[in-house]
Order: sequence, then C-alpha cells, then structure tokens
Amino acid sequence: MPIRSFASLALAASLFHAPVQAQTYQGSTFQQVWGAAQSGRYAQLPEEQVTVGSFYSGATDLLQQASSRTLSDRSDVLPRFQKLLHRNGICLSGTWNITESTPYTGYFKQNSRGLIIMRASSALTAIHRGEKRAFGIAGKIFPTTNEGHAQPLHTANFFVIDNLGGTLTPNFLDSALTNDITAIDFKLDDFDKVGLLGAAVKAFGFAEQPLAVLTVRQLYEISSLGEAPYATIITPKYIKIQGQLGGVRSQFDDFRDDLRVSSNGGAYKLDIFVNSDGLIGFQKTWTKVGFIEVKKDAAADGCDHQVHFHHPKWQWGLRHN
Repeated sequence: MPIRSFASLALAASLFHAPVQAQTYQGSTFQQVWGAAQSGRYAQLPEEQVTVGSFYSGATDLLQQASSRTLSDRSDVLPRFQKLLHRNGICLSGTWNITESTPYTGYFKQNSRGLIIMRASSALTAIHRGEKRAFGIAGKIFPTTNEGHAQPLHTANFFVIDNLGGTLTPNFLDSALTNDITAIDFKLDDFDKVGLLGAAVKAFGFAEQPLAVLTVRQLYEISSLGEAPYATIITPKYIKIQGQLGGVRSQFDDFRDDLRVSSNGGAYKLDIFVNSDGLIGFQKTWTKVGFIEVKKDAAADGCDHQVHFHHPKWQWGLRHN
C-alpha cells in the first residue's frame, strides 16, 4: 500500500471498526464538559510521545478499542483515558456563529449561535515550530448560548484536519482544517512514521466500509442540531475552519501556546467555510458562512484525558444542496 494511503487510512481511524455497546446518551451541560476540560491545569505543558508500542497493552489492541468507543459512545466526558494518535492538545471554548444565509438546516442556518468546546491537537509526536506538525480540531456544539444551562443537551460533534503528513505552517491559526482528509502530503522523509500509521490501519476493518468513510467525516449532526426528529435535514458535504485573516499571530515554539487567548490579545476568531459541490480529494471553492469566537482556553489533564469527541456513524443518502 502506498505511504499516502497509509496516512489517509490512519487519520480516518475511529470510523472503521464495528461499534461496541454503550449506554444511552443523555446529553451534557456546558459546565460539565468545560469543567472537565480545565481540571488539572498543567504547570508545564507535557510532551506525550506516540509510538507503535503505545497502541498495545500486552495482547490488547488499544487503538482498536478506542476506535470502537469513539464510534459507539456519545459521552461528552469519560473516566480518565489515553488518547492514542492526538496526545498533545489544548481545549478552547467560545461560540459558534453562522452569520450568512445558507440552504442548510440546524446549526448551519443563518443566525444560529451556540456554545462550542474544541480540542486542538497535533497528530503523533511533533508539536514544536519547525517540525512537521499535523494539526486537527475536534469540536462539540451545544444548542444554547447559556453557559449555565441546567438541562443536559445533546451535542453535535465534528472533526477537521489539515494534513496528516504534517506541514511547516508556523502558527496553527494559519492552517486550513477540513473534514476531507485526502489532502495528504506524505513524503519519503516521513518514512519513519509508516510503522505508526500501519498499526493504526491494522486496527480498523476498513474493507467493510464504503470508500467515502475513509476520506470524509460527515456533518449531519450539526445540520440536525435543534431540528425536529422528522424534519428535512440538508447538510453541507465539506467544512473548512481557519484562523481569521489579519488576526494576531504569536511566535511560540509550542502550538498550544499560540492558541491561548492571552497570546492573541484576547478573544479571537476562526472562520467557518462550507462547500457541497467539490469532489473528494480535489480543490474546492469555499463559501464563508460564519465564525467561531474563542474566549477561553485550558491546557489541562482533563482536556487530554477526559473530554470525549465521538465520531458520527456513516449515513447514506444525506441531502446536500
């Protein structure tokens, strides 16, 4: 299998394995999830190493277990666990804002506004400026703007990445992160990563899944959020999230420091773009529909080991416009 294929398959990790049974999802409050995200704040940022050995415990395939969990368990917070591919991250909170007219439903509709919690991370081990870092964001949107809401709410989860092969982009906010994972730039000088990526691919029964599952992470949870159970749902195929142009760009060695609110002169914004016409793996024409405003950050043990982002199961026949 070509190195490029290993990269694409590995990043699609948690979509490939048959789910295990999980308790019925009851939803969460914003305070429950953000409280977990900021628990155990680090005095010094850890630098977790990702190795092939870290995917196994004796004869147990930990990556396979994790892939089953992320597909089947919708919990927003779990008892302490170990992330395997994206160990080093920082949590961010703020608001999701759709400002432009769109043909889509749910929280892609114009004037949709909700709370959001994200975890920004770098895949594998590279975290320092000058290294080839593979950035990604996992996010969950709450259908409310009230941080103190008492009733648990179902969240909409999504995942975007830039390039699993890694890039030399100096600041996370300049990376274009999308849910189409085929934009992989994996060169021969990355050959030392093949063992890691091969172990990831091995854990998932990708032959039983449609090819699209390997390359796109669907967005229907966002377009269904706040809609009635039998409403007609219209979903964009693709999303792109990128730091707003013209904003402050810090020059820290660790990407997590670049994403702190204090490093950006206060609250900062990431633009939201969508597309429904482009083909998988090809350049797309993006339409800006809104922004995410980041107001708080938390580099903490709870962010790395308790906050959980589940992968939506693949659905056929989604309506796009």
